[in-house]
Amino acid sequence: MNLRLTASILGKLLMLFSFSFILPLIAAHVFEELYHPFLIPAALSLLVGAVLGYGIKTESEFDSLRHKESFAIVALIWLFMSIFGSIPYIIFGISPVDAFFESMSGFTTTGASVLTPEELPKSLLLWRSLTQWIGGMGIIVLFLAIFPNVAKRSTVLFQAEYPGVSLSKVKPRIRDTALSLYKVYLLLTIAEVALLYALGLSLFDAINHTFTTLSTGGYSTHSESIAFFKDVRVEAVVAFFAFLGGANFALIYFLLSGKPVIFRNTEFRAYVCFLALASVVIAAVNLDRYSIFESLRYSIFQAVSIMTTTGFTTADFDAWSDSAKLILVVLMFIGGSSGSTGGGIKVIRIYLLIKYAVHQILRAAEPRTVRAVKFEGRAIKKEILDDIAAFFVLYILIFAVSSILVSLSGYDIVTSISATAATLGNVGPGLGLAGAAENYASFPSLTKILLAVNMWIGRLEIFTVVSLFIPTFWRERW
Repeated sequence: MNLRLTASILGKLLMLFSFSFILPLIAAHVFEELYHPFLIPAALSLLVGAVLGYGIKTESEFDSLRHKESFAIVALIWLFMSIFGSIPYIIFGISPVDAFFESMSGFTTTGASVLTPEELPKSLLLWRSLTQWIGGMGIIVLFLAIFPNVAKRSTVLFQAEYPGVSLSKVKPRIRDTALSLYKVYLLLTIAEVALLYALGLSLFDAINHTFTTLSTGGYSTHSESIAFFKDVRVEAVVAFFAFLGGANFALIYFLLSGKPVIFRNTEFRAYVCFLALASVVIAAVNLDRYSIFESLRYSIFQAVSIMTTTGFTTADFDAWSDSAKLILVVLMFIGGSSGSTGGGIKVIRIYLLIKYAVHQILRAAEPRTVRAVKFEGRAIKKEILDDIAAFFVLYILIFAVSSILVSLSGYDIVTSISATAATLGNVGPGLGLAGAAENYASFPSLTKILLAVNMWIGRLEIFTVVSLFIPTFWRERW
């Protein structure tokens, strides 16, 4: 492990991160609120970043960047962002544990909250939403888009933050890929703000909810979430952009470039099919509770919101039937597409796991027949299938252990399982005491820390974070 190189890149990322406090500072000025809750963390992250970033003096030293350093850099910068990002909450009087939970939930785009939005200053609400917008596309992607000096070895950084993204699908150069993805992100951000503002939302609400929709984060400026607006048009716009947030951004880039390959993409088709099937079944189950229109309205919105891991609510789905709630929990596990801002296991992994399982069954029945697992006409390497299987096993193992630990805090099985699934999958709201009409404020401090770690692990898709806890990972050279 080259600790000097790791610390240097971490420092540069922290210095870049320090500029994110400019927007809430502007909001504090506009709304005549306190400046220092944002000036202090901005100065601290800039100072610490400058100290750490001093180690590398020549661009050629970046060529020694390997997967080990990349995993450490990505995992630690997300942890550091959450720590420095919690300082504004602490200065405003929120406990350190709650502040860290809220900050980690923001940057990982989970949206699980311990706070009441109506009680927060507007500048802090904007910061809270901005953390999700930053976390949606990722700090590494922004770093690569701005600084070309790590381009030679930037692929490993990109892959550590966005496992499963096919880098060759957008641009030959990784910096151009990062720029293209951020252009799409910015364009969609502007479009949603304009639409929500045109529908009657205040500019403040439009900006905040756009930040937390495209990032599939789910923070709202209102405790009632999207239900506060009582407007089906607003719900439709939010659901549409959440749907885009849960899709592969590379495919959206091509669509906007006049190449509609998205409609031929197998993962996108599976994504649409999962959503459509879940929406129809939930709507049918809810007919004893709502009219046909209301059932479709609430069911489609919640299916999109949960599967994309956005976590907005327009209805208290915790009051729905057990079968409807079970479908929502399944959607929490599936999550969004690869290359999206969504969390969960990801559609492509679920799709390939199903194909791999069928392949193994056929192989057991006909051992002499040679078959390959194929995706879009191409055979999938066994190494990739092994990685997917290992990911799935680890995901379920972490889920099971975390659920047991949450239950030891005295929570019922529904709350324990759903809170774990909602945080590990970066969804936000769960069921029971973590349901749509509740929040995580009542959870004990140790449980909040456990769930915050789940968010961190889930956002970086397990391997990047778990590798830090393997002793041999830190050995070798300095």
